[in-house]
Amino acid sequence: MIKCGVDLVFIPEFEERARRGGEGFLRKIFWESELKNTESSHLAGIFAAKEAVLKALGLPAGSWDKIEVSYQKSGKPRVKVLGKKIKNCDLSISHAGDYAMAVFVGEVL
Repeated sequence: MIKCGVDLVFIPEFEERARRGGEGFLRKIFWESELKNTESSHLAGIFAAKEAVLKALGLPAGSWDKIEVSYQKSGKPRVKVLGKKIKNCDLSISHAGDYAMAVFVGEVL
């Protein structure tokens, strides 16, 4: 079955949540590999990607630790989801001004 999820993040709000939550907030949501670039807009994009995947796959809210976003050499994002068999998936992350958004489409086996 083909599933799709989308999420939009207001970067200033994300920055405020990260500031208030500190290191614990970041460690709860992001893998160590995802924290190599801690620029707010970059992390907001990864957060949007994780939320899009959660929505598409019907995972419980807050299951961010089950999703890892990485990048191909070309810069295209890709996603790995623990415990789910997904094929033919695609992930796109975009930024415009104060917003980051992500769209995930994948065939769940």
